[in-house]
Amino acid sequence: MVRHHHSVWREGGTAGLLGAVSVALWFLALDLAAGRPLYTPSILGQIVLFGSATPETATIVPDAVALYTLAHLAAFLVFGVLVTKLVHLAVNFPLARFGLLMLFVVFEVAFWGFTWVFFEGTRGLFPQGSILGANTVAAVVMASYLWLRHPALKRALQHEPLGS
Repeated sequence: MVRHHHSVWREGGTAGLLGAVSVALWFLALDLAAGRPLYTPSILGQIVLFGSATPETATIVPDAVALYTLAHLAAFLVFGVLVTKLVHLAVNFPLARFGLLMLFVVFEVAFWGFTWVFFEGTRGLFPQGSILGANTVAAVVMASYLWLRHPALKRALQHEPLGS
């Protein structure tokens, strides 16, 4: 078995930070295009963190923006470490390669479903495609970073993509 000289914590933190920033920039661009900067983190902060069933939509709530941004960053840092650990395992274990594929599907579908089912207040406030787009951008950015950092994974996938 090949030993890694990569740090799961450092790479995972970087991957998570890249994912969080890419999603934040995605929604900032959409909010700016709609003429309402920081609308998305304000609404999500009010609903997800403050438990508001009727968020303030006319003005931005700075506390909601700040707290949601921190929670969003923390969630992506944890997710980045988990994905990075799975990438490290995937170099040597074909089942972990399949796990990466499944993680992408779950990342795309589960978050959208989670927000739809558990946060009724977000329905109608965000186009469903914007959530899917943000998750896709984050997945591509994080995967690109990890792909470049792990040439051994490239070789393993060429040799035995998802196991035999």
